[in-house]
Amino acid sequence: MFFVLQIPDVDTDAYVHHSIARQIIMYPKDLSLHWVWLPLFHYLSSAAILLGANMDTIRIVNIFIWISIPLILFFFIYKKQKENKIFIAFVSAILCALFPIGILMGTTAQPEPLFALLILLYIISITNNRIIISSILLSLACILRYEAWIIIMINLILYVANIFKNKKIILSKNLLNIFLPCIVILIWAFLREPFDGKLFGFLFQTQQFANDALKESNSFQGGFLKIIIDFIHYPIIIPILFSGVSLIFIPFGISRFYRQYKKFFYTGIGLLIFITVSWMMKSNLGLNRHFMVLIPFYTTLTAFGVLSVSNYLKKFSDKFIVLKRINLKFSFLVTILISCFIYLTMWLYIWTNNYKEGFPERKIASEFLQNLPDKKTIFCNDAIVEIFSDIDFRRFNHTWMENNPDVFELILQTAKKEGYVYVISTPEKWKNINNIGEIVFQSFTNTKTNSTVLILKVTGE
Repeated sequence: MFFVLQIPDVDTDAYVHHSIARQIIMYPKDLSLHWVWLPLFHYLSSAAILLGANMDTIRIVNIFIWISIPLILFFFIYKKQKENKIFIAFVSAILCALFPIGILMGTTAQPEPLFALLILLYIISITNNRIIISSILLSLACILRYEAWIIIMINLILYVANIFKNKKIILSKNLLNIFLPCIVILIWAFLREPFDGKLFGFLFQTQQFANDALKESNSFQGGFLKIIIDFIHYPIIIPILFSGVSLIFIPFGISRFYRQYKKFFYTGIGLLIFITVSWMMKSNLGLNRHFMVLIPFYTTLTAFGVLSVSNYLKKFSDKFIVLKRINLKFSFLVTILISCFIYLTMWLYIWTNNYKEGFPERKIASEFLQNLPDKKTIFCNDAIVEIFSDIDFRRFNHTWMENNPDVFELILQTAKKEGYVYVISTPEKWKNINNIGEIVFQSFTNTKTNSTVLILKVTGE
């Protein structure tokens, strides 16, 4: 709540998502507005905006979504666990609640908290054999984030494997967890086809965007060390960076976890494979927030690992007096919690220090816009300036200005119609629109982001 009240949203994509949601209200039939993203979060945000919500409202909702995840995880494990239920459930939930990425992303207007919740509810419903509910939850997840698509493949593999084991079971209600999400994805793909020019064109746009941003097309271009580092990026590096010592218990918990929660295990492994392969093929940007959906999976593995290690060491209690005198489970738990609090404090300090100023150059640019007395059209591709300004979103024209030869004429025609318009740009992008207009505002250069905001006034003369 401190982050929401005191610090602007730290994730730049959150502003773009919110801007898209506002544009959907004006142009609901233009599906190209979703760009490379799936639509569910945008439509939910649009509905919230129509009800009077702003970006901070969505951030506050995300706080409560994230808070619910460790609580739901606790009761799920507690109900299903036969032995050591309090210990496993508590360790899983408390480590999940204290995971820094979850806390940070729970304060943004991003879809990750909702996605993590949907996946956890899907795991619970399919574990309890609630097939209709699980298929609906998975379908929703599949039009929220791409990672959910791998779960369909996991379900298909498990279904085929089950047929080989029992050839009599060909038609099964479990097929619903394959067909319903596929139908939803295909419907979205066919709806997007006229805007993208080809079926699933948005997938190619996603990969192209990531390739251009990273300036590489796969991990195999950087040699053996690069391949290894990218391969362990999500499975090992990110968990170590944000949870530290608790990671060493995970390998020891895999066997016990797999035996008791196979569907949970398959789902977690599938998601981990998906984001790892996507990162190695440079179809995503390798962002920390992609790991958020795996937090319940990793923390539950950790809980089982602590239990397995402590049970194993008890076998040597007769030989070592120290082991007989201490409660190993409790000692490990205290050690892990201390480590978690240290890492959490460290990361909260880093984030608070890095983001306490927010985006100051955009802030003063938005304040300048607020003080303009007229109601002219504003051409703007900077979602942060747009959201900060708190100006009626119907005044903004979001026509892309970079590498778009038609935008110059569009700006001039609009200026002739209205007398003059405003254009939000940067010194570099101003060149792309032929240095059009007069600079009426120029911010300072943000040394952290090397960003400068220009506000241009373009007359129709």
